Amino acid sequence: MAGKFELVAAEQGGVRIRLVNGAGTILAVSGIYRDSAAAASGVREIREHAATAHIADYSSGPQP
Repeated sequence: MAGKFELVAAEQGGVRIRLVNGAGTILAVSGIYRDSAAAASGVREIREHAATAHIADYSSGPQP
């Protein structure tokens, strides 16, 4: 089963994007968008950049 992007209400107001895998596990949660249209635009941008993005590992050192 394919994963999906979910648009969900944020507790502070606005909308968040959740990336969920086929088993239902939440893989990532976005910052807050002002509304569903802005979040849908964010999904399009994530799709565009994720395919070619590199991994930058800052887990053991300072972030730039």
